[in-house]
Amino acid sequence: MSDQPNVNEEPTLETVLSVLEDEYARAILEATRTDPLSANELSDRSDASLSTVCRRLERLEAVSLVRERTRPRADGHHDTVYVATLEEFRLRLEPDGFTFDLRRDEEDVADRLRRLWGDL
Repeated sequence: MSDQPNVNEEPTLETVLSVLEDEYARAILEATRTDPLSANELSDRSDASLSTVCRRLERLEAVSLVRERTRPRADGHHDTVYVATLEEFRLRLEPDGFTFDLRRDEEDVADRLRRLWGDL
C-alpha cells in the first residue's frame, strides 16, 4: 500500500507524519519557506544528494506541502523551483483518537496563470 494520497483527497495522519518525520523533508520545508529554490540549490544547501532531494520533493508535493513554480532566467531558459505551502500543522488528541489540521498557503494568481500558461 502506498503512502501517497490520491490527488483529490487529503492525506492521512500517518502519511503526513511519515513525511514530516524525515529530516531532509523538514529541511526542504524550512529552506523553501522564504525563498523559492531549485532541487540543485536544495541539494547544495544540505548534505543530501540530488536524488534524495528529488524523492523528498515528490513526497512533499504529494501531500501538497510544497508547490512547484517556474523561475525565468536571463538567458531565456527557466528553472523549476519549489515553495513551501505549509503554514501550520496541528495535532489534537480527541476522545476518539488523534485529529489534525493542515493550513497551507493558497495558490496565488501568478501561480495560477503560470500553471494555465504552461498547460497551453
